[in-house]
Amino acid sequence: MSSRLKIVTIGPFPPLRGGISDFHESLVIQLSKRNDVTVLDFKSLYPKIFFPGKSQYSLDKSIFNNIHTILKPLNFFSWLKGKSLIRKKNPDRLILSYWSFFFIPIYMFLLGSTKRGNRYVLFHNVISHENRIFEKFLLKLFIKKIDYCIVMNEYNEKLILQIDSRAKIIKNFHPIYELPYSDSSSNIYKKDLNIEKKKTILFFGLIRQYKGLDMLINAIALSKDKLNDLQVLVVGENYQSLDRYHKIIRDCDIEDSFIFVNNFISKADIKKYFLSSDLVVLPYKSASQSGVLSLAYNFNRPVIITDVGGLSDYVSDNKSGFIVQPNSQDISNKINMFFEKNLFEEMSEFIKSDKKRFSWESFEEKLDLYG
Repeated sequence: MSSRLKIVTIGPFPPLRGGISDFHESLVIQLSKRNDVTVLDFKSLYPKIFFPGKSQYSLDKSIFNNIHTILKPLNFFSWLKGKSLIRKKNPDRLILSYWSFFFIPIYMFLLGSTKRGNRYVLFHNVISHENRIFEKFLLKLFIKKIDYCIVMNEYNEKLILQIDSRAKIIKNFHPIYELPYSDSSSNIYKKDLNIEKKKTILFFGLIRQYKGLDMLINAIALSKDKLNDLQVLVVGENYQSLDRYHKIIRDCDIEDSFIFVNNFISKADIKKYFLSSDLVVLPYKSASQSGVLSLAYNFNRPVIITDVGGLSDYVSDNKSGFIVQPNSQDISNKINMFFEKNLFEEMSEFIKSDKKRFSWESFEEKLDLYG
């Protein structure tokens, strides 16, 4: 086989929104440097009645153009069109992006479109955050159809092997999203947000229960006596009511410490919030890996992450950030330490050198597509 492969990738792709779509785009751009890549995309991911957000689409468009926007999870005729396209392309490798059991039926159908040995599935999550009672049963059927399961942390590897001990695993890592920026813009963005003299923390991404925003709020309440100039940016669309979070903030009398920006943030605006921040906090109650962590490293921002799922695989404790237990007291203690010891410059410099191991080129090499 020549080194230049015919590859079909399947999954959400811009202008569909979200981390899975952004990851898929970055992967395709990397793979297309030495292969002929075709993207099989979704017209929509969820019926409107099941989608909690404002829109499934963003204004961001991809620079990659060999895209076939065909699939709808509940439309079997779209499955047939997708299968026909795959057979026509006759790919050397088929790579699927997986994150939810909802897509198992369509993915199992499409995996049958190409030869054994060529079927790769990239697991962003193994068990979904909802953890439905029938999910492991469906996953067992699904994994039997896969030749290589690609995971990005030890946690997901263990979950797959618990479901099917014979599954073939390719262990990889979540690469760094590469968004251009200038450090000199930081002061401009801080001024725009009126936080020039504040010690600023960022909570970024979709607001869902498992993300632990309530733990962060309580941590800030614990820290307010030691650090009275803390400012927290809560940036991202809410997939649940924010009433309970605002109530906790009012009850703790820390309303001046929070700025909420509850919209989907376009790629062009992401840098504004990261460059305005000194520290990115991911107080998750459950997780596999996180695109927010990747974004933080892109902007050389230190992090606090909870020791859940596979997050700790990406953080050098006390160097690129802190690994804490999922409780408000531990989060508060590390926030205090970070600002009291002025650790931003030291940790940011460490991230600049350490993040080189999380490149897209290294990610592609570890996929072992060319063997």
